[in-house]
Amino acid sequence: MLPLLLAWLHTVNDLFGNFLTPLLPKLMAHFGVGLGTVGLLVSVYSLTGSLLQPFAGLVADRLDRRLLAALGPVLVALGMGSLGLWPRFEALLLVLGLAGLGSALFHASGASLVGEFAPRERKGFWLSFFGSAGYLGLSLGPIVALATAGAFGLTGLLWLTPLALLPALLLLRLPPVRRQERPASLRDFRRVFRGDVARLWGMATLRSLVFMSFSTTLPYWYAQRGIPDAYTALSLSAYSFSATLGAFLGGTLSDRMGRKAVLVGTLTFGLPLYLALLLFPPENPLYLVLLGVTGALMNAGIPVAVALAQELEPRQTATVSGLLMGFTWGFAGLFYAPIGHLVEAYGVIPVLLALGGLILPAWLLARSVGEPRKMGA
Repeated sequence: MLPLLLAWLHTVNDLFGNFLTPLLPKLMAHFGVGLGTVGLLVSVYSLTGSLLQPFAGLVADRLDRRLLAALGPVLVALGMGSLGLWPRFEALLLVLGLAGLGSALFHASGASLVGEFAPRERKGFWLSFFGSAGYLGLSLGPIVALATAGAFGLTGLLWLTPLALLPALLLLRLPPVRRQERPASLRDFRRVFRGDVARLWGMATLRSLVFMSFSTTLPYWYAQRGIPDAYTALSLSAYSFSATLGAFLGGTLSDRMGRKAVLVGTLTFGLPLYLALLLFPPENPLYLVLLGVTGALMNAGIPVAVALAQELEPRQTATVSGLLMGFTWGFAGLFYAPIGHLVEAYGVIPVLLALGGLILPAWLLARSVGEPRKMGA
């Protein structure tokens, strides 16, 4: 089944995509540069992989999405697998820019194909399954990268690239998948971005900014309180695991309860839970339970928003998938640097409490989105 194959590719794509950060110290030694310089690699990959997703979707809506979904993970695997092969830092910057483009092409094309080929009554389930597969790859990436580089050096990463080549070749054996309607254009993109999909994007971006800021600031906050590193790691793992579970359950529930109901409901309960995360002492063991429930609830809406956007714009499913996935996180990520400075200046709790206010306009945007009519209605 095509959705299963695409979920496999999503796991592989995001597994390779999460090689870079844990290997930064080894890359510093390899190139003889500092953290600030080698951090450019993360910026280039993140920006091309996230912010280019809607434009990659525009391309995918014009071409064979099967081909692009196969090409994307191969570019990511070759880019990350060759980290130790480049003698010049500038060459690796270019390679990772292409790898990021590959990730953008895959996410937009893959989510579009899953939504199109999944049964309509199970679309939420399959998009959730697709999203959870990516979370699985993200969680395994650092383990695989460090184990391989530790045993064989950076050049040993290249031996992992068949993990992407095999499912890509299987996907290419399927018939071409190209739209029969008029190809999407920039004019169509501007039209989409003014409507309900734009409201969904605004909702998702605000929600992402709040919870990205919280999870990224958590280690800094724990360190200020003198909490041990082991407990910090456990907390982050609990949050990541619950996010994976929430993403899987959210789409499944939306098949039964409706997309909009799940989006509005998760935000309704999300605000009090978020405030509880800031006011409840994190040293209490019950905090891990609260952290897990909140992480699951707030990530449950991600595949739901993608499914709803595809139903609202069935002729541009790749474009809107890219808009609601990587572009959301990439745009939210651009704002974290100034937020980090505010946290240093005014403290963790005041800044994160103020950010929690963004959940209210996100809730209003979710309420204002229209749910498409069912076929035959």
